[in-house]
Amino acid sequence: MSEETRKLSAFEAFQQTQLTFAEAEEKAKQEAGAPKVDRFRIGEDGEYVIRILPLAPSFDNEGNILPMDRKGYEYAVHQFFLGIKVPSKKGKTKKISIPVIRTTDKEVGHSVDILDAYVKIAKEMYADDNDLVKLLSSSSYEGGIRWNYQHAIMVLDVSSDKERAKGPQLWQCSHSQYKDIDAAKMRLWKELREEGQETCPISGFTDAYPVKVIRTTTNNKTEYKVEIGRKTVDIKEEEAEKLLELPRIPEQLYRYTRYQLEATLVFLEQYDQEHGMEVCKEPDFVEIVEKLKGELSADDTSHFDLANATNKDNGKDEVTLDSLYAEYDAIVDQGLNEKSEEYQELREKIRQFIEDKGLDVRISRTKNNLQLLEEIEEVMDSQASQPKKEEIEEPAPAPARRRAPKPKVEEPEEDPENEPEEEKAASEEPVVEAPAAPEPRRRRARPGSEAEAAPGPTVEEPAAAEDEEPAEAAPARRLHTRRLR
Repeated sequence: MSEETRKLSAFEAFQQTQLTFAEAEEKAKQEAGAPKVDRFRIGEDGEYVIRILPLAPSFDNEGNILPMDRKGYEYAVHQFFLGIKVPSKKGKTKKISIPVIRTTDKEVGHSVDILDAYVKIAKEMYADDNDLVKLLSSSSYEGGIRWNYQHAIMVLDVSSDKERAKGPQLWQCSHSQYKDIDAAKMRLWKELREEGQETCPISGFTDAYPVKVIRTTTNNKTEYKVEIGRKTVDIKEEEAEKLLELPRIPEQLYRYTRYQLEATLVFLEQYDQEHGMEVCKEPDFVEIVEKLKGELSADDTSHFDLANATNKDNGKDEVTLDSLYAEYDAIVDQGLNEKSEEYQELREKIRQFIEDKGLDVRISRTKNNLQLLEEIEEVMDSQASQPKKEEIEEPAPAPARRRAPKPKVEEPEEDPENEPEEEKAASEEPVVEAPAAPEPRRRRARPGSEAEAAPGPTVEEPAAAEDEEPAEAAPARRLHTRRLR
């Protein structure tokens, strides 16, 4: 367009289209993505003092507060950890844990859930097998497929000024912990109402009390005790601002991806093989899987690949600090203690990570896994900031100097009495491959089906090796005809 036909000069045109500070700030936030939310953990015995925060409101484009579907300070979530066996190139079998949520929960919004469907169909197919039905209804720690009911709460760790400076953190407590906190809150609230207080006594911004959670372990049994403090702790303005900047709890919890769906199918196929079932081949189950696939977003291109489930097989670093924290969170969420195999495996990974990175972190029996991870994080943050300081202080290249040797990871001598030989062997020996899966159980053909008239498929028994004694065959479980729904 020529200057004669324009109504504005060139300077005036550019002046009206310049990026404002507010627009630049919003653009920077979008490019940076959602801020990371730290996790609050109660993974070791001790006293933890927290200040519970209320649910944060959301705003429209004009800055007005949107109506809240839920008030209070928590969101409930059904979670399950998939224990998937992953073969490695060295012949060992590793086990990874992948958390998934129940897709039929209101906040997630799907019409079917494949874990629930699997359990329901399996109980119908093998209704005469009481042991199997009981196993399916047990927790994941016992080998079953039962949801872990948790509550997500944003909290401040007010145990010390240093911990409080970390800002709001996400805590996923068990249902029993939540009920204890809620019961203590209601008892206190009834007393305070007589004095005229109507706001929540543990999550209000002012005139609210901290909550102390005491964890103890006796004879490998972990217990939690909840107490409410006697002195109020008010929320600071900057802490409230930080809470508004973080993603809301539903954005953090209620995400279900194609990666999780595919990982769930791998887990269930392994579960079928381990227990001699064929639920994943059942037409009703296949139909439910396809229905859930159709409800996922077409933009979701994530995939789970069993062959590349470990980063090491991808040619990348096998372990990162984030992956160590994620593994620790999974152990805490499952309620496993320091004697569990998963906890000891994580400790060995932490040890190897320290050695590989040459970090000045000392491992000792007095430090738990969480303390080691936090110390690693501090050392790595210090290392990340060190080169920048040297560049400022010494702009010219410095003459070559002899490097001091890297500090070695020191491990005090272990007391043989505190570490049984069985535990040592478990941590050093590779995981032995499980024996071959039992022969799939025969099914009764459904009345009127084509399979009823056709002869059943024959299954060839593999020939036993000459130097091996034939294993004693387990009695086949009789498969009942599926009940009509």
